[in-house]
Amino acid sequence: MITTPWHQMTARERARWIFDHWKLAIPLIVIVVAYMMMTLPMFAPLPVMPNLALLLVLLWTLYRPQQMPEWTGLPMGIAGDILLGTPVGANGLLLPLFMMLVRYADVYVRRASWVGDWLFSIPLLFVYHLALWRLCALVADPFPFLPLATQTVATIAVYPLAAHFFARIQRRWAP
Repeated sequence: MITTPWHQMTARERARWIFDHWKLAIPLIVIVVAYMMMTLPMFAPLPVMPNLALLLVLLWTLYRPQQMPEWTGLPMGIAGDILLGTPVGANGLLLPLFMMLVRYADVYVRRASWVGDWLFSIPLLFVYHLALWRLCALVADPFPFLPLATQTVATIAVYPLAAHFFARIQRRWAP
């Protein structure tokens, strides 16, 4: 918490505040790195690169909502649009809405284990990818749904690995 206004701090106080609070940016950094990982070349007959960034957004929204308010979805989504080549603003619009949907649904669904979380994530991931497909079809040339459907299935299949990765990040870097 800043006790004095930013413009009244000396350069040394500002640097100290940034050094003390850098861990607050970990969700943003990790998700942008996940978007970068999605751009790595992969040689497969189908587009099976899972949407790792979306899984991490889902996990952060479920388990650490105080570290990831809804407004953070906008810069992360725009970074994803730039890195993935989707129309700029598509993920920027959908990620905050996705985060709100996850928080709303989490209130009404009782999840007892990680398997319950996995089952909870399946319809949310399908809704996100379907909305992304329709939004991209409105803005750009329509493309077939099959590549996005295979990415959705791959994303669902990789959920346990992403949850393990998320837990390790939280243990190591959580503030």
